[in-house]
Amino acid sequence: MNEDECNTYLKDKTKRFALTLEENTFEVINESAFVRAEKAINGYLPNGFNTKNHEFYNVIENGKVLGYVWIKVIEENKSAFLYEIYLVEEFRSLGIGKKVMTELESLLSIREIAFFRLHVFGNNEHAINLYNNLGFHVAGINMYKEIVK
Repeated sequence: MNEDECNTYLKDKTKRFALTLEENTFEVINESAFVRAEKAINGYLPNGFNTKNHEFYNVIENGKVLGYVWIKVIEENKSAFLYEIYLVEEFRSLGIGKKVMTELESLLSIREIAFFRLHVFGNNEHAINLYNNLGFHVAGINMYKEIVK
């Protein structure tokens, strides 16, 4: 992915992340979900596309962009973190996500990365099933309970 493609991706990612925050933030916050998403992404990527250790990829099949991958690789820690694997709706549930994740693992293995981590929201059952089937393990769980409606 080049820098222009990354900037387009990040604009789309910010909108999608804002929607996810709206669905999964269980506290009263005065800032809009979009502002919070924008701040979070800018915090992760202070230098945008050129932020150290962050890598961006297009998911391409038959010359068509099907989605995107954003990872952070810290070679000295032998660790990688998946910020996002995103597939356009029409290309989901076709085995592409599994294929991409398997390819990522192979690339990380060549680089001798020992640990591949990620976060997934609890309501994303499809992704949770994918990660479970790929051998990922739960490292922690955030929970909530609504007390006052």
